[in-house]
Order: sequence, then C-alpha cells, then structure tokens
Amino acid sequence: MGEYIYKVTAKKKTLSDGTMANIAEFAYKPTFSWDMRSGKSAGEINRGWAWKSGCHIAERYVTTSKNYTGRVVLGEEGTVAVPVNRGSFSDGWFDMQIEKIMENV
Repeated sequence: MGEYIYKVTAKKKTLSDGTMANIAEFAYKPTFSWDMRSGKSAGEINRGWAWKSGCHIAERYVTTSKNYTGRVVLGEEGTVAVPVNRGSFSDGWFDMQIEKIMENV
C-alpha cells in the first residue's frame, strides 16, 4: 500500500467516446525515510528513482510534444481520462482528479 508515482508515456488509448488519451505507467514507489546504509535522505532517494525511471523524459514530453493529448488514463485498463499538465504524478492526486470529474457528471 501507499502512494505510487506514475509517468506519462507516448502510448495512447482510444476511449469509449472515441477520444484519445495518453497512458500513464508506474514509475516508482517513493520512500519517506532516510537510508541508514547510504545516509541519503528520502528526497535524495526519490530523486534518484525519478531519474532512473525516466520521469524527467515524461516531463519534457508533456511540455514539448505535439503528440501529447493533454489527457491521461492510468494504465492500459484505464477508462477515465484526466487532464494532466505534468509528466509524473501520484496515484492519490490522480484519484482526486477523477473524483472531481465524477462530481461534475
């Protein structure tokens, strides 16, 4: 359990209404404690994982690619697209956005 970080990919999915959305995939599970062996803080560890998982590439893709749809589904099974203006995000943030969308339906 806990929070997970997802990154936007160039992969796309056609939704039931015929619109397209990019697919976000798992990037890493952040830590909230420091590592006794290395002496690294949680922030340092998480930045390393974000780099290794390619979140910086996803950030650039979202801000510069003409192929980015502006909307994202979580995983290939996702059915609800959320407007996203960043390359990586937590599943908790994504769930809150879905709740907002469902309130307005």
